[in-house]
Amino acid sequence: MTKNILNFHKETARIFAENLLQWFYKSKRALPFRETKNPYNIWISEIMAQQTQIDTLIPYYHRFVEAFPDVTALATAPEDKVLKLWEGLGYYSRAKNLHKAAKIIHEEYDGIFPDHYDALIKLPGIGPYTGGAIASIAFKEKVPAIDGNVLRVISRFNNYSGDIADVKVKKAITDWVAQAIPDAPGDFNEGLMELGALVCTPTNPKCMICPERDICEAFKEGMTNQLPIKSKKQRQKKLEMEVGIIDMGGALYLVQRPEKGLLSGLWSFPIIEEEKTKPGNAIRQTLKTVFPDLPEGKVIGNSKHVFSHVIWNMTVYYFEIDPVMAAEAPEKYGDAQAAFKDREQLAAVALPTAFSKLLALL
Repeated sequence: MTKNILNFHKETARIFAENLLQWFYKSKRALPFRETKNPYNIWISEIMAQQTQIDTLIPYYHRFVEAFPDVTALATAPEDKVLKLWEGLGYYSRAKNLHKAAKIIHEEYDGIFPDHYDALIKLPGIGPYTGGAIASIAFKEKVPAIDGNVLRVISRFNNYSGDIADVKVKKAITDWVAQAIPDAPGDFNEGLMELGALVCTPTNPKCMICPERDICEAFKEGMTNQLPIKSKKQRQKKLEMEVGIIDMGGALYLVQRPEKGLLSGLWSFPIIEEEKTKPGNAIRQTLKTVFPDLPEGKVIGNSKHVFSHVIWNMTVYYFEIDPVMAAEAPEKYGDAQAAFKDREQLAAVALPTAFSKLLALL
C-alpha cells in the first residue's frame, strides 16, 4: 500500500543523506561541469540540461564556454552568435534567457554572479530548480534543487502516492528535501539527481544496486514500478503545415519569426498551416504577396517535427526563381525581416532543426 501523506523523520533522512553521499562520491559520472564550482559554468550546464540528455549537451557545453568563457563575454556577444552556438539544442528561449541574464549580471552586478538563491531566481530563465542547483553547488547554500529525478526518488523512497504533477505534491517533496539537506548541500542535490538518472530510473529501476534499498519503502512494498504517480500530459496538437523553399541560384529565402511563439525571433523558411481543401495553395498564395510572378512549386518531401505541445507535419514545396525576381523582392515578409542567404551566410545563421533538416531535401 502506498501513502498519501509525506511524513518527515529526521533520523531516516539522516541515514538517507549519508547513504546517498557515500554512493555519489564513489559512483558519480565524470562530467566537465563537475570539475569546477564556478557558478557561470554550473549555470550554463544546468540550463542546457533542461530538455537535453547529458551525453548530447557535453559537446555543446564545451563549444559554448570556449566561445563565452565568462558572464561578460556572453553579455557582450551578439545574440545571433549565441543562438548559432545553441543550434541543434532546441528550446531557443533558453539561450535567449541566458543572454538576457548575462547582461543583467554584467550591468547590475559588475559581472559577478549573484551568490544566493533569492537573487538568482530573479534572473531570466532561472527558476527554483536551476537557482537551487547553482546556489547549493557553487555557494553551498542549503536549498533544494527539485527536478523530475528528485521527485521520482523521493516519491519512491517514501512510498508516496502524491501526483508529482500537482503543485501541492511538489511543494511537499521540496519541503522534505529541504529538511534532509546535510552540510554538503551541492553534493546532496547532485547525488539525488544522479541517483534518479542512473539507478532510480523511470522504468526498470536498478533497485539491487541502490544505496537506499534497505530503507526504501517502495522497494519493501514492491511498489517501485508503480511510482511515482503522474497525471498524463495533454496530448500534443498535430498541425498540417506547408513550407516554401525559394531558391535563387543557390541562395535560399529566409524570414524571421515573430518575437512570440514557437522559435520566436529565429530565422526559418516561410511556413503556414495548410488549407485542407487546397494543398499547396496556402504557402504559394502567401509567397505571391512578395513574389507576384512566383512559378508553380513542386513537393520535394515531407518532414515531421515534434515540439513539447505541438507536432508539425510539414509538406515542403520548392520554388526556383531567377535573380531579377529576387532583386525586386522587398526585405519584408509581412511584418517580418526577410533575406536571401547563400550557403556561407546560411552557415552563420541559427536555423532551427525543424528547418535545417529540410536542407537534405534539396
